[in-house]
Amino acid sequence: MIRTLKIRLILVVLCGLILASAGLVAVINIRNMNSVEAQARETLQMLAENGGQRPVRTPEKESRELSAGEKRGAAGRESQRRFFGGEQMNAAGLSNYYTVKLDENGEVISWQSDRADLYTDEEIAALAAEVKARGTDSGRVDTQFYRVTEIDGEKRLIAVDARMEIRNARQVLRTTVLVALAEDAVLFLGAVLLIRRAVRPVDEAMEKQKQFVWDASHELKTPLAVISANAEALAAEAGESKALSYIQSEVKRTDQLIQHLLTLARMEKGGNVPKAKFDLGRAVEEVALPFESAVFEAGKTMELRIPEGIAYTGNEEMIKQLAVILLSNAEKYSDAGGKITVTLEARGEKRVLTVHNTGPAIPREAREKIFDRFYRVDSAHSRAVEGNGLGLAIARSIVDIHKGRIGVISEEGKGTAFTVTL
Repeated sequence: MIRTLKIRLILVVLCGLILASAGLVAVINIRNMNSVEAQARETLQMLAENGGQRPVRTPEKESRELSAGEKRGAAGRESQRRFFGGEQMNAAGLSNYYTVKLDENGEVISWQSDRADLYTDEEIAALAAEVKARGTDSGRVDTQFYRVTEIDGEKRLIAVDARMEIRNARQVLRTTVLVALAEDAVLFLGAVLLIRRAVRPVDEAMEKQKQFVWDASHELKTPLAVISANAEALAAEAGESKALSYIQSEVKRTDQLIQHLLTLARMEKGGNVPKAKFDLGRAVEEVALPFESAVFEAGKTMELRIPEGIAYTGNEEMIKQLAVILLSNAEKYSDAGGKITVTLEARGEKRVLTVHNTGPAIPREAREKIFDRFYRVDSAHSRAVEGNGLGLAIARSIVDIHKGRIGVISEEGKGTAFTVTL
């Protein structure tokens, strides 16, 4: 149980870290790409307003005397112009923009660029054809943002080549993903250590509880044996009486409870469980056949659907105990004149054992609890049926040891079926 709690806490932390880092990476990179697109749109607007050309500062503006503050501002704008305006892109072998003159059909008449050597007529024609096919006045084709506009009564296609910005954006994406993964790994390891430290007192308490159950069960076996022997001696000397029969009945019930507690404690201690290949059908049949006489005496029927030759690798004695628990449970809770059906199937590598009994359905709210220790459905009337609420808990432990699954399907009018998949 503690191990399952640890795993669940670790999974919750891992999912939280992944979601948080993924959200942060998404926000950073979406904003980064939005910035690239906004910059491209602004550049296209500037080119369209300037007749498809880059604005050039006039000599009159440059000859004016500037103040110290204006000089610093001008130097900053000039630095930005060199980076975004083309000089750095040209130095990297990239073009900042190009303008294409189109005819009425959208075909290329001519084109110009500040770096005409980077493009071919075929590439320009391909972009014009793509823009024509899309039928939009603006958009993006790969790394190029475009806008179709009228300049001096002529149709122009203006394109901004943003390959450097997009390449940088992709680099930012890779970097943020790697940083997020590294951060998640560090935080995850820290969380695992904290979870282990936080759960350690609970784990130690559970271990002490298991040890107490183990020790107490062993200590109780001796006085129970003495009580049982003396009750039998009194019955032999004084004859049977109602009081003695009550003592013997309660001793027997308590002894069964102790045996079940010892079984659970032994399973929870873990260790290597010996496993070997055996005939699963034969093993189930061996424990099912003795139940037939008890079922018959109770006025009920039993049907076995167990084919031959179904092999399984596991602990044979544990599997037999599992079958006994399910059969005993079916015999106790089936209705008068009811039927118990035992089915064994091989589904590929899986082995499926189903024990079905007719009778009243298990309430929906109780189906998740029936595998808990000491839980009994409708405890007010449970004394009418012998048991201590540990059988199904043992069954689940056996299934867990064999890395299988156990479930229950119960419907009113159809009965209850316990299915074990190994």
